[in-house]
Amino acid sequence: MAQVRDGKFAPLRIKLLWTSLFFVCFMIGRHIPINLLHGKVEGSSNATANINAANIMTGGNFFSPSLFSLGLGPWMGAAILWRFLFIGKLARDRKIPEETVKRARNVLIVALAVLQAISLMSRYEVGSVRWGPFSDRHNAQIVIVVLLAAGAILVAWLANKNEDLGLGGVTMFILYQLLITAKANRGVLSVATHDARDRQVLWLVVVACLCVLILGVFAGNAELRLHVNKVSIDSGFTGMSYLPIKLNPAGASPIMYGLALVALPQYVARALGTVAPATSAGVGHFLTAWTLTNPVGFIAYLVVLFCLSIFFGLITVDPKDVAKRMQKAGEYFDHIPPGRATRRFVRRRVVLLSAISGVLLVVLTGLPMHFIGSHPSLQYLLTAPGTLVVLLGLLWMLHEEIADTLLGTKYVFSFKPRTKPRSSKAPSSRATA
Repeated sequence: MAQVRDGKFAPLRIKLLWTSLFFVCFMIGRHIPINLLHGKVEGSSNATANINAANIMTGGNFFSPSLFSLGLGPWMGAAILWRFLFIGKLARDRKIPEETVKRARNVLIVALAVLQAISLMSRYEVGSVRWGPFSDRHNAQIVIVVLLAAGAILVAWLANKNEDLGLGGVTMFILYQLLITAKANRGVLSVATHDARDRQVLWLVVVACLCVLILGVFAGNAELRLHVNKVSIDSGFTGMSYLPIKLNPAGASPIMYGLALVALPQYVARALGTVAPATSAGVGHFLTAWTLTNPVGFIAYLVVLFCLSIFFGLITVDPKDVAKRMQKAGEYFDHIPPGRATRRFVRRRVVLLSAISGVLLVVLTGLPMHFIGSHPSLQYLLTAPGTLVVLLGLLWMLHEEIADTLLGTKYVFSFKPRTKPRSSKAPSSRATA
């Protein structure tokens, strides 16, 4: 069997080369401007707090229009919506072809990319394009939406290819956005220290960041181990077997996908206001209410953050698959019958751990964002605890992937194909003798 040189079995240096290539393409796309969009973006407005926070967590760049301004927003929104659409029993029992699933998911990504492109376009002054079947302004709007949607699809393709061939998957693109945003807002900290009211909020952010750092570093890889009885392994001679469940099963996914999900209604409302100007009054009232500076939008974000912690925890562990696998392998927990009882046992543990981590996320990363309305200049600092959670989670994932890659490259296949073909000459008389 030949040694595999691509995919998950590729050496670390090969994966780094692929990641570097995709990363360079991503950076080039972020610096390709869309000249049809100009004017100032409403980056400091309280009504755009949701979008600005989602922009950081999805690798987007709403503050200077470029080909990759949407980042991974459409891809992440489609991923979470697809999970919700196909989480029910009816959808799980239906056997849908893989090609149909991919096609439907791609259609959802394109639809969300168009909505977000129209929403981003509504925040800028639009130029004109003289060629085309419509008016100059409408022609320009069509070109802008097509370019932004195509850029979002290309970013999703780069992320998928990086997950197959490179290192880190979508992690590398989000890490880049986190670092760029931190560099752009490095002067906010010095401004906050000069105001007494800002200093009080700053201390709250510092305490929350310290708590996140302590929990992320010392408990980021901690896990609950459930003893599993295995007939062929669990004995006095070979030791014991466990089912590991991380204390934070969902990781940093609730924050990234939560902000993308909460910002999605704003994208839809802005797109509706642009396409149908008659609805601008109702859209304005909705955008004012559905923001982190309003109690309605703020409470909705906290609820979504807590629910996604449990949701992603159950997806990560999947008690149904665990129970089915254990039943087929003849494995069981102490005093727990196999089948449905095992599934309920695992689900209770996962929900409990996910709920605890969800409460911590709400307290440490959600509550500081309540002060965005009264301290709009500190918006980036108030999102720092959530950004730190995402950063630590992505670094843990990257560390585990590097460790798995290094472990996999230590094994070499024993059987290799012949490098030279066998001789076609007839055997000699000495050999036949």
